[in-house]
Amino acid sequence: MNTRARAGRLVAVTFAVVGLATACSSGDESKSAAPAPKAATPESTAATAAANATETPGPVVGGPVGTSTSSIGLIVVDGTGRTVYAYDKDKTHPATSDCDDRCAAQWPPVPATTDVAGIDSALVGSLTRKDGSEQLTIGDHPVYLYAGDKAPGDVKGQLAEGAWHAITPKGKEIDKQAR
Repeated sequence: MNTRARAGRLVAVTFAVVGLATACSSGDESKSAAPAPKAATPESTAATAAANATETPGPVVGGPVGTSTSSIGLIVVDGTGRTVYAYDKDKTHPATSDCDDRCAAQWPPVPATTDVAGIDSALVGSLTRKDGSEQLTIGDHPVYLYAGDKAPGDVKGQLAEGAWHAITPKGKEIDKQAR
């Protein structure tokens, strides 16, 4: 599926979820449900993408993990547009996570997936964590989200403790300071 078709599918699913949430949250059973949103067309998807291009950075993803442009360059993001980070204390070759318990509460591991967009599939892998869960690796780096990043495009975890780095789609850590 090409990027345009994926974007259209993402927009259609988003409208469906928003419509369902609106219909289900009225609290007044006597009112009818909100009308179903119109299906996205290639033209409406292109218009939406063009409109969003001028807004804050957002995900350019077809699945749970993809890429986005940020203030520090092209980065990997999850399906909601949150920045994905690597930790200097982790080991590579083989990938091993050194972030558990309290660390993992602040830096949640990204679950393993093969549903990625814009990242060379040869760089995508996984590891088994101490708790038995599977964590995504990119270029042998175990990857995480940061609890302090609240919105798509946030890079508040960049260079935190001098050990956390946003990661590029090529599996490289970014050393640039966020603006």
